[in-house]
Amino acid sequence: PQYVEAARGLAQRMMTDGGKTPATRIAHGFQLATARLPSAAETVLMAQLYKATLAKYTADTKAAAALVAIGEVKADAAMKVSERAAWTMVANLILNLDEVLNKS
Repeated sequence: PQYVEAARGLAQRMMTDGGKTPATRIAHGFQLATARLPSAAETVLMAQLYKATLAKYTADTKAAAALVAIGEVKADAAMKVSERAAWTMVANLILNLDEVLNKS
């Protein structure tokens, strides 16, 4: 739950501070987590993930609501649930990159 909540927090920052387009939101979230901009190929892959998960969560709003409800901090109710869920999945991908994870 804590990791999903962290991804949701990053997703919300991507949505509020990352501009209006998927590419600018991806770049913002990626740079926050990795201290670098994503390559063109990375951006394309994350945009494809966003598009696919947005379609999934638009069709299944119960699943979207369940995802964004995970954790103790309440999700921003002003944001569309399906978009929050889709961006949460993109943020989850970013947070799972080897260069973001600390390994011993």
